[in-house]
Amino acid sequence: MTLLVLVVLAVLDCCRGFVAIPPALPLRVTRPAWLPSAGVTSGLSMSTPTIYGVPNSGWKSPQWNWGSASGTGHDCAAICRRTYGTKEARQELVSSLLSGGTAVDFEEVKLTMALAWQNGRWDGSDGGDGGYGDVLTMMAQAKRYEEGSEEERARKLVEDMRPRFALLSPTKEQMVAMDELTADSNDVLAARNRCCGLVLQAMGFVENG
Repeated sequence: MTLLVLVVLAVLDCCRGFVAIPPALPLRVTRPAWLPSAGVTSGLSMSTPTIYGVPNSGWKSPQWNWGSASGTGHDCAAICRRTYGTKEARQELVSSLLSGGTAVDFEEVKLTMALAWQNGRWDGSDGGDGGYGDVLTMMAQAKRYEEGSEEERARKLVEDMRPRFALLSPTKEQMVAMDELTADSNDVLAARNRCCGLVLQAMGFVENG
């Protein structure tokens, strides 16, 4: 009996070597139909405009900290002041804007105006009460001039800047030029740039920075 058991066990042990164990199948993960592919996902990422190439800059950035002594707003302001530290550079900017050209990044133009309006609080060159300090406040809120298409944002800026222009005591020629601009212009981006150029010019930006 014992011998029979040993024989059976030996036979089973030999057979075990011939039993093929199927390899484990690779786990297949099926991507849900609603989930875009990696290429599409990267294409959908929203980019926030930066200023002077400074990471995390721009009015909507949490690191912007406008008016603070730290943050990307402070860093960009320092670059802007250096960029337009001469009368020649300021004149070139204003001339470019008055021509309606778009050679200068408009995010840089917005920052330049913001700094001019900020300085204008002290000498009244921002138009005083109800003047461009109010436009700066809306700009710092990072909604009205940051949301929508570029044309929509441009139209809103012209609508807010144009009615305040008389507060800067512009010349007759400057006033006529501003009156000719409308937010409904076929080329609202050119109208926006001319509007900004007129405001900076009437503020004395070229002469005083």
